[in-house]
Amino acid sequence: MSNHESHHQTHVLVVGAGPAGLATAISAARHGAQVLVVERHRTTSIHPRASGLSTRTMEIFRSWGVGDAVRAASSKVVPRAAFGTTLDDPEMTENPLGFPLPREALTVSPTFPACCAQDHLEPILLAAARRAGVEVRFDTELTDLAVDDAGAWARVVDRSTGSTSTVTSRFVVGADGPRSRVRAALGIDTTPLGGIGRHVQMLFRADLSAAIGDRRHALYSLTCGEATGLIIAFGEDAGTDRWGYARPCPTDADLPADDARWTALLRTATGIPDLEPDLLGTAVFDLDAELATASRAGAAFLVGDAAHRMTPVNAVGLNTAVQDGHGLGWKLAWAARGDAGEALLASYVAERRPVGERNARRSARPGETDPSDGVVGDLGTRYASAVIAGAGAGLVDPADLAAAPGERAPHVWTTVDGRRRSTLDLWDSRLTLVTADATWRDTAGVLGVAAPEFHDPDGRLARAYRLAGGGAVLVRPDGYVAWRHDAAVTDPVAALRDAVAVALGRPVDDVGRQLTPRYASWTVGSASSSAPVPERVTSPVSIT
Repeated sequence: MSNHESHHQTHVLVVGAGPAGLATAISAARHGAQVLVVERHRTTSIHPRASGLSTRTMEIFRSWGVGDAVRAASSKVVPRAAFGTTLDDPEMTENPLGFPLPREALTVSPTFPACCAQDHLEPILLAAARRAGVEVRFDTELTDLAVDDAGAWARVVDRSTGSTSTVTSRFVVGADGPRSRVRAALGIDTTPLGGIGRHVQMLFRADLSAAIGDRRHALYSLTCGEATGLIIAFGEDAGTDRWGYARPCPTDADLPADDARWTALLRTATGIPDLEPDLLGTAVFDLDAELATASRAGAAFLVGDAAHRMTPVNAVGLNTAVQDGHGLGWKLAWAARGDAGEALLASYVAERRPVGERNARRSARPGETDPSDGVVGDLGTRYASAVIAGAGAGLVDPADLAAAPGERAPHVWTTVDGRRRSTLDLWDSRLTLVTADATWRDTAGVLGVAAPEFHDPDGRLARAYRLAGGGAVLVRPDGYVAWRHDAAVTDPVAALRDAVAVALGRPVDDVGRQLTPRYASWTVGSASSSAPVPERVTSPVSIT
């Protein structure tokens, strides 16, 4: 190791600054962890890639205070697919894309889906991460990594200067895509699940209003001979509508030869014979699904495409990635600060891996239907893990959510401290007890659990959370129910202490103290001196 090699310590090292990595970083930092993100590219994505944001993903963005910014950067489209021969087909038909219409989503949520291209979304998430205190280093590549149960050691190189530094961290997160270097260093393989093959996409700017009119769809599926393909809305760019035109290209021979050929295909597909598109560039994608054989190795975790690669079918990939990061980040932070145990860390795999596998397999089956499609899989997934009391995995219609363990806590408009708020606004950064009983609220205060006093004159919240009879519901910071008790109890302190112990994977006799950030067991800082590989960590693996 060079004497000039700098050393950095952090609670969480995230490799990859896409949606999965930034979501993990934001979640962890908002819960008090020090987070370093390294990304080998020079900037956030320059390609629009995915664009469909589900109701649950928008709930998460809303909780982070970026919902309005994401909405402002989104395409103003109907979240549905249109099918026809060409873009000006007068007999165009409309089918769902798996997203509810706004009026449908607002019956079960305080927000609704959006259509925001990934290259417009990532800068918003990057800014949110930096506001939360995350350090993000672009043009920085992971070259070596060693991991055990107690922590991780990594070497990274600044690609612009060639300088190297070592990073020791309590946890490392691989958010570095389908060809994940973190996954490779951990020796984790992948299982192919099939897919829809190789495609090429031309990104272009054009005014297509002559063909589509005022009602714009998120996606158009067109069957027009050699120009058959998809046209996808990617929002405005330089004051002009931006679109993607995707078509199969099994071999290089199927790639259009030049701009003149692309223009001819677009004129056919759009039905606008004199169209003069501003061609921005092409990208070739293998639209296949695969699943990592594991999502964790000791102190290392995989999120997003590193854990489960998906095709664009049903637009589940980006949403699954963001929800992975949201669910993992707070758990890493609470464990790093000493407020949670191993069982909470293990719950990431128990809760998110089945969702990732389900969605990846589903994405490899275009044209089929599945019980998890749409808002049911998005809002109605019920988790099961050792930190959820009495839960059983499954799916629930969001209209039937009843604050059962493992379920997303229901959205109800209520009044707290004189302000109208959704219940979903109350979970971030803490454990929360939902109850109408003063004894339970007093008990929560003793144990450091939040217990807001709701103004619920019409009883909607009490009905949604089934609070009749003096019951109580414990909700985690990610908005999922960890425990419920459906009646008054003779020893509420013992009952809630046990519930908190299970929810955080902690010993029961350690729950009496207040839940406050503390980092006594993991010193964070940086130094200019060189640092050897810690004895507790095995020899590093060089990544090539």
